[in-house]
Amino acid sequence: MTEGGEVAAAAPLGRRAATKARTREALLEAARRVFAERGYGPASVEEIAKTAGVSVGSVYVHFASKEALFTALVEDQTSVAVDLKSTIVSGDPQETFAALDRLVSDVADSREEALLDAEVWLYAVRHPEFADRLAEHEVRLARFATDVLSRDWENLDPAVRDAVRDDEFVVVAAALYHGLIRLRRVLGEDAVRADLFSRALRLMLRLPSADESQR
Repeated sequence: MTEGGEVAAAAPLGRRAATKARTREALLEAARRVFAERGYGPASVEEIAKTAGVSVGSVYVHFASKEALFTALVEDQTSVAVDLKSTIVSGDPQETFAALDRLVSDVADSREEALLDAEVWLYAVRHPEFADRLAEHEVRLARFATDVLSRDWENLDPAVRDAVRDDEFVVVAAALYHGLIRLRRVLGEDAVRADLFSRALRLMLRLPSADESQR
């Protein structure tokens, strides 16, 4: 085959790959919306396909089952979360704390994000086999957070370091993060103020408040 022929043959393959990638993204976005609104159990592949604007057969071209689609969505969410938290962490602790507060508020104030966060947890509790998969993703997030925290761990108050390991603190921080999202969604922003996450973290780490740090 000539060079021109090879290029011509590669073009349709490239277009097909791009179309397949777009379809997969559309399915993940549709799955996010349907799983959040319906919950995993009531959600159907048919509704996800209809929401994405594709055939049911197209869903199974990309994902072997509804659970495979749900798992792929969780994996996609985890990758996005790690990337997002990477951009949040900066050299300025005040900016980092402020960004973490915004993250809690943004997720809690989004019906879709808050519902999906809760649904993933509920599904893991009900399906132990999936809990192991979810644990792998939580470990990725925890490892990232621990790496960031460990940079300054030795500079923290000795009483904090003696009371809890850095990886244990990450687990507590994750529990606080998810808990505040759910409580802000239910109780409202007056009960869970926008800066509560960072204030609680500062308290646990015995760090000065934002106002004290700026003096």
